[in-house]
Amino acid sequence: MIKKKILKLAMTVALGFALLAGCSSTTSNSSSDGVSQEKVKWQLATSWPDSIMIQDMPVQWAKMIKEISNGRFEIDVHPAGSLVGAAEVLDATTSGTVDAYHTFSGYWIGKMSGSPFFSSVPMTMEPFMYMTWIYEGGGLELWQRMYDEAGYNVKIIPLGIQHPETLAWSNKPLKTLDDWSGLKYRGVGWWAEILRDNNVNVTSVPGGEIYPSLERGVIDAAEFSSPFNDKGLGFYEVTDYLAGPGMHQPSTLFYIGINKDAWNALPADLQVLAETAARATTLWSWTHDFDQSMKAVDYFEEKGIKQVRVDESVQLKLQKDTWELLDKRSADEGGVFADIWASMKDYRAKFIDYEDLMVPVRGSKQ
Repeated sequence: MIKKKILKLAMTVALGFALLAGCSSTTSNSSSDGVSQEKVKWQLATSWPDSIMIQDMPVQWAKMIKEISNGRFEIDVHPAGSLVGAAEVLDATTSGTVDAYHTFSGYWIGKMSGSPFFSSVPMTMEPFMYMTWIYEGGGLELWQRMYDEAGYNVKIIPLGIQHPETLAWSNKPLKTLDDWSGLKYRGVGWWAEILRDNNVNVTSVPGGEIYPSLERGVIDAAEFSSPFNDKGLGFYEVTDYLAGPGMHQPSTLFYIGINKDAWNALPADLQVLAETAARATTLWSWTHDFDQSMKAVDYFEEKGIKQVRVDESVQLKLQKDTWELLDKRSADEGGVFADIWASMKDYRAKFIDYEDLMVPVRGSKQ
């Protein structure tokens, strides 16, 4: 009797996996149980070179989807420049030139002024706080609304998050605002605006030019990514100091944009698979980058890199400047920009209140 129950349970589980792996689009066949076996193949363009971990996010996602669907759903992931340029992926996808893309929403600040809200906001959203707001607090709905109102034919799916970035690689310690004054610093976005108002000479040197610019003294300091990604780019070879905390990007969120026509043509079970695999990949990206970045910091210490933490008074001052900037923009622009900023601030306050109540003091490391 027990063996029969176990056999019945096994058959039920197997059928569930078969249905998950079940129907789709270009070639239409049917299995003996009547489940459609159409196959789907997409082309996905990214804004990244093959050499950095961020490119691994869509690669891991596509690999998971192919394996779970038993090859029914296959996504070819192409690095920047292979199909279209890094800055062309949004327009190429909305027009249907490619099916999907992976990038950083803040790149579209010239197209949608609120786009950095969904990549990183200085001194505001930490990784777990960010993900909770996106998935549970209305953030994803606002994100999609922003793209819809801007006229883009894309569906937004979060894909990848990283913890705070390195604040600066430099050849002098950066603790006080006096240390930052007059500094030639590589930075981008709202962070660049905030620092310029604090007498920092900010320039947006492309990622591939940061190392030689530091080496030749064209810039005094730079930020780019997490310690793990920075290690691969060798910044520790041409600087003496690593500064934290990552005020400019306390977390960094990435995403997949999918052409809506391609998405709507996708069978329902493959839509569920795509979204579920994206959540799994986002968790992987966070934990993997965190673990590898801890190891990278140990490596930098072995190489003689000195660690500096910016004074708390400076951090609070720059947070005040950030919020004043975004409050003013919100009042000036209204609409979805104002709705996003209000939602983000409100959720952050509730999150902090809850953590203050529920999370115990860490105490000793021993």
